[in-house]
Amino acid sequence: MMSLLFKNLRIHQIFGANTNVGKTILTTALVRASAARDERGDTYYYKPVSTGPLEDADDLHVQFHTRRWPSKVHVECSFRYNDPVSPHLAVQMDHKSPPTIETFTSSIASNIRQCAERTSGFGHMYVETAGGIHSPTPCWPSFPTQADAYRPLFLPTILVGDAKLGGISTTIAAYEALVLRGYIVDALVVFNDPTGQSRYGNSDYLNTYFSERGIALTALPHPPEKLEDAEENQSVTERYYDDLLSSPPLPRLLSHLDSLHHSRIANLESMAERTKENIWWPFVQHASGGGVNVIDSAYGDFFNVLGPSSSRSVLHPQLDSSASWWTQTFGHTNTRLTLAAARAAGRYGHVMFPRATHAPALALSEYLLSPHGPGHEWASRVFFSDNGSTGMEVALKMALRTFVRRREAYLITNKDSLVGGVEVDQKVKRAYERRLGIIGLKGSYHGDTIGNMDACEESGVYTCEWHDCKGYWFDPPRVVIRQGQTAVKVPPDMMKDLSAHDSIVPPEQKLTNNLLTFPSLAHVYDVSSRLKTPLYKQYTTYVARKLWTLRSSFRITNTEDEKDRLAKNELTEQPTELAALVLEPLLLGAGGMIFVDPLFQRALADVVRNPQEFPVFTSSVQSPTSSHHSTESSTPTSTFDSACVAEPPLPHSLPIIFDEVFTGFHRLGPLTPQKFLGNAHPDIAVYAKMLTGGLIPLAVTLASREVFDAFYYAPHSEPVVGSQKNQIEKKPGGKEDALLHGHSYTAHAVGCEVANETVKMMPDIVRGVEHKAMRNIWTQWWESSPTGEGMIEQKRPPSKLDWSDPILLLDRTSGSNGSNEDAVYSLWHPAFISNVSRLDLVEDVMALGTVLAIRLKEVGGSYTSTSAETVFEPLCQILPPTSTPTSSFGPAKATPGSLSTPGYSIHFRTLGNVAYFMTSLNTTLDVVREVQARIWRILNDKPLVEMRNVKFGIRKVEST
Repeated sequence: MMSLLFKNLRIHQIFGANTNVGKTILTTALVRASAARDERGDTYYYKPVSTGPLEDADDLHVQFHTRRWPSKVHVECSFRYNDPVSPHLAVQMDHKSPPTIETFTSSIASNIRQCAERTSGFGHMYVETAGGIHSPTPCWPSFPTQADAYRPLFLPTILVGDAKLGGISTTIAAYEALVLRGYIVDALVVFNDPTGQSRYGNSDYLNTYFSERGIALTALPHPPEKLEDAEENQSVTERYYDDLLSSPPLPRLLSHLDSLHHSRIANLESMAERTKENIWWPFVQHASGGGVNVIDSAYGDFFNVLGPSSSRSVLHPQLDSSASWWTQTFGHTNTRLTLAAARAAGRYGHVMFPRATHAPALALSEYLLSPHGPGHEWASRVFFSDNGSTGMEVALKMALRTFVRRREAYLITNKDSLVGGVEVDQKVKRAYERRLGIIGLKGSYHGDTIGNMDACEESGVYTCEWHDCKGYWFDPPRVVIRQGQTAVKVPPDMMKDLSAHDSIVPPEQKLTNNLLTFPSLAHVYDVSSRLKTPLYKQYTTYVARKLWTLRSSFRITNTEDEKDRLAKNELTEQPTELAALVLEPLLLGAGGMIFVDPLFQRALADVVRNPQEFPVFTSSVQSPTSSHHSTESSTPTSTFDSACVAEPPLPHSLPIIFDEVFTGFHRLGPLTPQKFLGNAHPDIAVYAKMLTGGLIPLAVTLASREVFDAFYYAPHSEPVVGSQKNQIEKKPGGKEDALLHGHSYTAHAVGCEVANETVKMMPDIVRGVEHKAMRNIWTQWWESSPTGEGMIEQKRPPSKLDWSDPILLLDRTSGSNGSNEDAVYSLWHPAFISNVSRLDLVEDVMALGTVLAIRLKEVGGSYTSTSAETVFEPLCQILPPTSTPTSSFGPAKATPGSLSTPGYSIHFRTLGNVAYFMTSLNTTLDVVREVQARIWRILNDKPLVEMRNVKFGIRKVEST
């Protein structure tokens, strides 16, 4: 994103609906009209690409016919090729090295910016393209069309229509192609026939068509035919230009373009105050004041935002370092996704979905359940909804119903051993089911709808008047990198409980200050191997004991006194039964970017799924029942009889939900974080955000066959007649048993089609050279070397791996781990992570996949803290790049800091004392390196660090 909007220079780009439609004639006329103004100001003509003999070059034509204003008109061309063919062929026929797309757009941006810096008064600039809008550029590697190549510049456009037979079609098609890419089309110009009329009626039809779209059409007389005599031809052409200059249409067009330029700036400058008067922002306390980030447009990883009012440049680039709330997959305004959206919008618009289907929804469902999708091997059905929060609401409904069906089956099949049988008062049953709760983790967040809020602890932030949390939330051990060391930090309460039992680590492995160290992140996320360690046994034992303590012994059958009090509305709350496990796999996002030890999450899932395999040895005395709203618990303290019995922590298994809204689709590396849980599968999983490339809302909730059947069949009520094992008879249910949940825009065809395009594009990127390079670098950075049984020796990181070095200097593609898409790696450099983790200001750091989280030291740091926001506030400043870009592998996205811009700011988000940064899948490593350099510079700014410590009352906080 080039941010090329200036107060002192109006710029317009001239596109043609086809070749030979008069782009150069129009541009020459506009340059002359601009130069002839009474107003002081320079005029610039710029032809980025020219093909053909020099004597026929467009820039020389302009220069000749503007010689009347030699001091006011400036003409330039950047890329010139001899053969009069398409630029992508011309560059090859000239045997020249094609410029990269970055070099190409850099030269254009640099030229425009230099013109803005040196112009006096209010200047005009015209950038003329070559051929039609989809004529290929000479840019390596794929020779993108001009419509795509010029898009990072985001220049207002004048479209020259086609007056020939068929010109209506080509003109409208060109316009629509520009609009699909987000261009601002300010004017349409059409040349009439030599008779002064439009023989084919093109201008009349196009005038009606474009006026309905708010675009003015200017019809100009047809230019004279080219004469054989050069001098006579120049003389005739000069008279034609003079006639245009003296006739009303051209000056009127010039005035119109000036007016639009000034109006655009005025609108941008007024948007902040108008926004404050009309809009209610999410997650913002309006009383706190603060500025408004006015976003004019976006492209790649960057916003185009309103800059300081004192600057000549109205806009400046701003890196979107939170991936727009974690949604961006390929950066903003990806053409393939835009076309996919248009394809479905044009074919379907929106169609209702109950008992219906359409190709985009069916194709997406089949992919999600296929061997290439996240539901492979476990999911049976796909349910569509609008966003991650609604997708999780659906998941909770599915899980609770599945639990009820499992409970019914358990009661029926075990009725002979249950005191009181299975007779159930329906009023009691309904009240009981309304109090079902979940097992989760402290710091979890599943969305802002009420049901999701009830599935999270009452943290004091994500809450509201109706929030009624139902469940128990474990305080999880988390993965950190501290002082250059990879470790798992075990919560104090868990550490006390674990330490009371068998040793959780071999004596050779280090465990200090509740930190269990590891040689590398690869060891932490190698859950399949860690399942054999003592820590897994201790985790499962700890979880089983907690669940056994919380168990409420299925009080679906109540005492007569309780039934009577319920009927009189004297008993308002039934005991909560834990009915499902709800996890954000690997990373708790909004709760503070907490990377949970994957072994602990695997242990949770294993105990909940197979409780019979993890018995708790108890006395024959009944265990006390604890409140399930509590998040603090300890092992049972009642006096046990000498005779102990083994009891499962739960009577039967519970359904498991994986909330992969944030972590799914390669956000953390693999397609699904289930890979890093040792391929542990859920019963239900939810996906959104990256699913649609960050373009449009859509969520899917995947469910197993058992979950689907919980709504397909009627409630379990009786065993099969004559059955000796109390087998359950399944009968198809009625409508009241169905999943009566839906949204007006369920399976929105546009969202589904964009998702289909997204999942097609992902594999090529994660298998690309930059991801391969980082997988190899992380593998090289920390390597374990077994030196004895149970002993792990840590090697020194290779000195050649300096995070400030261009990645180009390293071998990007070789190495055993480069092609392993499930490898543990990050696009953030391991040496940078290690260095930052050693700083006094930093508590710990963690990076995985596209995500980087930096936790600052702060006593009692919480979501409401402003420490991270204060420390990283300098990122909001517009700073020049700290290094020169060197990456040039594959199709690159435009990078303002490397494209002759004065610099860019960084838009970032914080969660209390945690600052996090996030890339798209195809963010260039040069951009990552630049962000790392800025972060490093801030965290090493001693005056800034001291100011922060004084503000937050922190002199030196020891790591805890």
